[in-house]
Amino acid sequence: MAVSYDQDIRPLFRSGDIACMTPKGIRLGDAEWMRDPAADQGLDDYGHARRVFAALLAGFMPPGQKWPQAWLDLYSN
Repeated sequence: MAVSYDQDIRPLFRSGDIACMTPKGIRLGDAEWMRDPAADQGLDDYGHARRVFAALLAGFMPPGQKWPQAWLDLYSN
């Protein structure tokens, strides 16, 4: 089954997570921004989503709540 950002990943972010990251230019609530295939993050594709995943994996975000491994596994699919 294909993973959808809108249906599967976006609901994992709390409204406070989105509010915290938006002023920093990280648009967690914007599926198009997350899926941007040409995002300039030094990565070949989906740079925004990959950058967010790296922060999730490292436990840097979301603030105050490290994601469980099952959520990280879902995101990485």
